[in-house]
Amino acid sequence: MSWALVLLAPPEDLEIRAVQLFDHGALGVELQEPGMPLMPGTPPLPDGCGRAIAHFADAEAASESALFFGAEPPVEVPEQDWSVAWRTHHRSMQVGPRSWVRPPWEKPPLSGVAVAIDPGMAFGTGSHPTTALCLERCDELLYRFPGADVLDVGTGSGVIALLAKMLGAGRVVGTENDAVALEAARQGAALNGIEGIEWMLADDPAAVPGRFEIVIANILLNTLEDLAPAMASKVADGGRLVLCGLLAAQGDAAERAYVAQGLRPSARKEREGWVRVELSRP
Repeated sequence: MSWALVLLAPPEDLEIRAVQLFDHGALGVELQEPGMPLMPGTPPLPDGCGRAIAHFADAEAASESALFFGAEPPVEVPEQDWSVAWRTHHRSMQVGPRSWVRPPWEKPPLSGVAVAIDPGMAFGTGSHPTTALCLERCDELLYRFPGADVLDVGTGSGVIALLAKMLGAGRVVGTENDAVALEAARQGAALNGIEGIEWMLADDPAAVPGRFEIVIANILLNTLEDLAPAMASKVADGGRLVLCGLLAAQGDAAERAYVAQGLRPSARKEREGWVRVELSRP
């Protein structure tokens, strides 16, 4: 038998809670964020909260963790093969008119393109609404502008850059300030048999040579605001900038930061409390 401990926390604190739970002896931690699809039978998340479910082999460690976090007592659960059971949480999903994201153990769909992403890398599988909104627009823009160059700022797992390349983009660059995430992106490219993407360890998009018809950034508002001058400078004449990682109420602030850099608002789309903001360069 094993024991499950459930914690509720603001979404921005979930990764910190996961680290703390591992420090307390958890064997694994599942994070459920607002907007994520939940397994059938899973209770809905309270408004403004995410959920961390930690699994412990030892009842004492689980109980001590519950006391430490002020959580409900842990629940005893039947033993199962977690190396297989966790896969039930990850299925192929359509993210754009022509595109899918799939785990490596599932076959690609018969039509369209499908990026295989290992969920164990934990740097973005496409299931979160912000990533899904980016992937959808990447597909749509490359249909409208075939062969366009694409810059993916804060590439994480590389899923956006990988999809862009599979959809026929020209030059594709993925930047990341986390070396571990960048290595995951490189591994994702190898998994998909994709070559030719420029992976760059960089804090500042200004370090990337050239300008791009499509620039996509799925990062938090404060970083989007800080990077506005550099990121706007990467958008080619007539190009598009796609911003995600934004709560619906943050769309205006993100848009203002880039209008101040000479870009023009062109579109927005909301999904499950998140918003995608799109601007263009005249």
